[in-house]
Amino acid sequence: MAVYVFGRTDAARDGPQPFDPGRHMRQVADLVGQVFADELDARGRSALRDMAFAGRLSPYLGGLISQALFSDYVSGYVWTENGHVIGNVSLQPVDQGGLRWRISNVAVAPEHRGRGIAKALMAETLHEVARHGGSWALLQVRADNPVAHQLYLGLGFTDVCREGVWRLPMRPNPLPPLNPAVPLEPLRTLTGAEWWELARAARPPLAQWAEPLDAGRYRLGPAKVAGEWLARWAGFCRVERWAAWQGQQLMGVVESVANLAGSTDTLRFAVLPQARGTLEHSLVVRGLHSLAGPSWRPVLVEHSGDHSEGVAALGAAGFRIQRDLVTMRRAITPADKR
Repeated sequence: MAVYVFGRTDAARDGPQPFDPGRHMRQVADLVGQVFADELDARGRSALRDMAFAGRLSPYLGGLISQALFSDYVSGYVWTENGHVIGNVSLQPVDQGGLRWRISNVAVAPEHRGRGIAKALMAETLHEVARHGGSWALLQVRADNPVAHQLYLGLGFTDVCREGVWRLPMRPNPLPPLNPAVPLEPLRTLTGAEWWELARAARPPLAQWAEPLDAGRYRLGPAKVAGEWLARWAGFCRVERWAAWQGQQLMGVVESVANLAGSTDTLRFAVLPQARGTLEHSLVVRGLHSLAGPSWRPVLVEHSGDHSEGVAALGAAGFRIQRDLVTMRRAITPADKR
């Protein structure tokens, strides 16, 4: 990718052109920050600040730093007018083989929308994926952005899955009562891969294809358990996991992480498909009971928006959607190679 990015020396001109880190980095950072101001988390804001800093350097030095530090942003297309970047689409490979490519940061300055700029940049980007031998293009769009969603549908993208982040501003007092009819017990930490298998079974195959699960987040071994124990002893965080079993079959799990030295707590839970509708509420409530420290710390949950029973359980516990994204995909066709 480095040869491709720095080997393109298109003269400055209006309209669509390949993204050049040396010339465009700072303006792209400003545009993305403007368009997605309400969606960026602390990590995203930090990355944009670093991009803007690299963009202030000389084209050569800034380009080298951008290539080294911002691989997610160093490919794609921009739309410029009178030397100003008013549109952007970023592109990066998802896998080492280059078969799947992720499109992101589709942004057009508000005063220039409605002119077909995003559609034109998307067409150039799909052609770029085809030029590199890619088979699939993936992207995410906000569920509450029907204009963008319709644009991507019109370009041949189809919905794959829905992912969201739910937020509870503070834990209620008193907490919802535990349900004695749904017995939960602490998850044994050295039982092998049961939780990993549960997480895989709970996530639809297409969702796993688009965003494979990280086995390291689910496999519990001695090193991980020891690290969590030390973090708890030092007062940094406290991790608890509670499970529902049916005989030897793990049916559902909730993990609570009380970030005692941080500003937010987190929950995550999973339920086997055959147990959907019976465990979600109990798991969410058990997770809230497991959190330690001040009740005013917000609680965040990343969860599948396609799991309607899980979404309902979060809503019943007071969580509200903070980020709701639809993942879409499109097969690259011979017409894209033009």
